[in-house]
Amino acid sequence: MRIAIFGKAVSPNDAEALREAFQRVLQLDASPWISQAYLSELNDHMAVPGAFRPFDGEVPEGTDLLLAFGGDGTVLEASTLVRQGTVPILGVNTGRLGFLSNVSMEEFDLAMDALVAGTTWTEERALLEVHVDGQPLPLGEFPFALNEVVIHKRDTASMVVVDVHRGDHFVNTYWADGLLVSTPTGSTAYSLSAGGPIVHPSADVAIVTPVAPHNLNDRPLVVPLDQEITLVADGRDAQFLLSLDSRSFPLEPKQEVRIRRAGFSITLINLEHQNFFSTVRQKMHWGLDPREL
Repeated sequence: MRIAIFGKAVSPNDAEALREAFQRVLQLDASPWISQAYLSELNDHMAVPGAFRPFDGEVPEGTDLLLAFGGDGTVLEASTLVRQGTVPILGVNTGRLGFLSNVSMEEFDLAMDALVAGTTWTEERALLEVHVDGQPLPLGEFPFALNEVVIHKRDTASMVVVDVHRGDHFVNTYWADGLLVSTPTGSTAYSLSAGGPIVHPSADVAIVTPVAPHNLNDRPLVVPLDQEITLVADGRDAQFLLSLDSRSFPLEPKQEVRIRRAGFSITLINLEHQNFFSTVRQKMHWGLDPREL
């Protein structure tokens, strides 16, 4: 088995647990690889076994599994490395909330045992593909978003005005601090903070959510993903920001941002006892008395 490891920031408090996790990977008789940037970060806190070979960019050819150590942001960044979804990702949570990185460090040995026993299960998560007409934007080699696509104002007090179309049909003009188009995966991220609904990740829909809308009648909207969604921003600003998950790019007024379902999906690995509802209950403390938290 060829295993690639990816992560970002390393807390000194996690060093011992990571050291034990890497030793557990070696016990799998696997061929381990590790992101060069993550290796450099780790070297400030611990000694990484020499069996872990560094890689840059996408995961090496023939990789069977990507272990992403961190929070949901780490899993989002890891999704850009897995060769258009052909490599499954197991998110190991060293961060905070962790809807995507839903295996805790305490469960890591259990997760490795489950992988060997074949008792894990996988789920496909849809991505959004983004194209921009007019002046090309530096979207790089990965013009996709796992959570959301956002148009938002820069550092001014002025609102952004966004016209939204779905297919040939005009939807609405939004006056707001920003507008986001979210996947079901992203429904528990920025969209939720902006008042959007929680959507099961298997639903083939997008959520259009205004951020601090001027018109209080503008509510989040759930639409099927079988047609392209077009956003056109305008306003007093000379430039806006277009964000794909955590990556931001400048956007000029009147440029068309076209969003559609990507032709591939990302595969996430779950333990046998995990499902979407159990994760949401745990992370959002559903059914618990807040006085006892």
